[in-house]
Amino acid sequence: MIIADVHLVTGPVAGPVSLELAGDRITAVHRKVPRDRGDVLDGEGRFAMPGLVNAHDHLALKGLLLDRERSDYYEIYRRPAEEQVLDCARGALTSLAAGITTVRDAGAAFFASTVVRDAIRAGRLPGPDVRTCGLVLSVPFEGEGVKAAGMTVDAAGSEGVRAVVADLVARGVDWIKLKGHRRDFADAERTELFSPEEIALAGAEAHRHGRRFAVHAWHNEIVEAALAARVADSIEHGNVLGDRPDLLAEMAAQGVIYVPNLVSWAPTRAGRPASNERAGIALERVWDAVSAAIAAGVRLAAGTDLYTEHLHEEVAAYRELGLTPEGALGAVTANGAALLGLEGEIGAVAPGHRADVLLLDADPRDDLAAMSRPHTVVLRGHPLDGDQLRALVAEIPAPAAAAASATTPAGVPGPGKEQHS
Repeated sequence: MIIADVHLVTGPVAGPVSLELAGDRITAVHRKVPRDRGDVLDGEGRFAMPGLVNAHDHLALKGLLLDRERSDYYEIYRRPAEEQVLDCARGALTSLAAGITTVRDAGAAFFASTVVRDAIRAGRLPGPDVRTCGLVLSVPFEGEGVKAAGMTVDAAGSEGVRAVVADLVARGVDWIKLKGHRRDFADAERTELFSPEEIALAGAEAHRHGRRFAVHAWHNEIVEAALAARVADSIEHGNVLGDRPDLLAEMAAQGVIYVPNLVSWAPTRAGRPASNERAGIALERVWDAVSAAIAAGVRLAAGTDLYTEHLHEEVAAYRELGLTPEGALGAVTANGAALLGLEGEIGAVAPGHRADVLLLDADPRDDLAAMSRPHTVVLRGHPLDGDQLRALVAEIPAPAAAAASATTPAGVPGPGKEQHS
C-alpha cells in the first residue's frame, strides 16, 4: 500500500512524500508521490507522524477517575475481574481512537491488562500494542488507613523481592515496576519505604530476567537508591526531584527516562491538587521537577496515568515549561520507544519501522491537540478511520431494559490480602 501526499512531522524529508507499506512495515519513503497504483491511500496533504506511545497508563481504569473529587477511589480499583477486563479492552480501543498505537500499562488488578494484551496479540480484539507490568511490587505495610488497591503485590525482604519478580516474569509481564513507598492514610506520619538494598535487588533481578525496571518514586531517597545501584530504566512521578539537581544530572548521565505524569496529578502549576491530602505530598511540585529535568537534559516520556485522557495535554505542559516542539513530539514517540526498548521498531516514520502512523488535519507542532484526533490511524499497516474509532467509544446509553437488569457478576473473589495500594 502507498500513502500518498503527506508531510512528515518528524524526520529529514521535507515537502510532500509518499509512504510505501508492506504488511505491518514501512518499506520506503519516496519524494515522488505515485498515483498510478490501485492501492493508494490519498493523504490529501495531511501531516504524518508516528503513532503515539502512552508511556504510563492504566487501561482498566482509563476514563474512570477523571473526577478527582470522587471518594470511591479504592472501590473502583477493587471492581470484579470481569469488569476490569472489559474496561481494559475499552481503554485499549479508546487509546487507539486518540492516536495511541502503543500503551505502556502500569498495572491492573487480576492481571487484566495482561489478558487484554494477549487477546490483542492473538487478533481477538482490536487495539494498540500493550506492554504491561502486570502487578506492581509494593513494600508490606499494615495500618488503619492502608488501603488494598489490587494492582500491587507485597514483596517482603530480599527473598520476597526475588520471588515476586520471578513470578511476574513467569506470568509473562513485559517490564517490572516497583512502588517505592506505602503510606497510612489515617496517619500522615506513617510511611514505609523499600530499602536501598531491596530496590537494587529488584532492579538487578528485573534485568537478569531481561525486563526493564521502572521506579515509582514520590521520595528522592527512592530515586537516589535506584540511581546509586544503576538499575533504573525510568523514574515515574518524581514529584520533588526539583530539590535534587544532582539526581537529575545523574538521570541524564545514565540515560534514565523520566515519566512524570504531570497533568494527571497536578493539572496546573499554581493550583493545589485536592488529592494532596491522600497522596501525602505537595503534588504540584512536580511542575518544578519537570522544569528542572528539561534544563538538565533528562529525556521525558509522556503518560496520561489516572486523571487525564489525552497525551497532548501532558505535552502542552512540557512546552509551557520550555521543551522544544521537537522535544515535545519525541516525548510521545521516540522516547516512548526507547523506554520500552523498541527503538527501530516504533517511534519514527522510517523504513523498517512498524507501520503505526497517524494522518492529522493540522501540524501538531502548531496544534498539539491535532494528534489526539487523528483523521486516520494506520495500525500495523491497516488504515482505520479516526471518526469511526471515536464513534465506537462514544458514550451510548444502554437500552432501558438492559440497564434495569444489569447486575454485578457474583462469585468473583476480590484481590488477595497480599495486594495493596
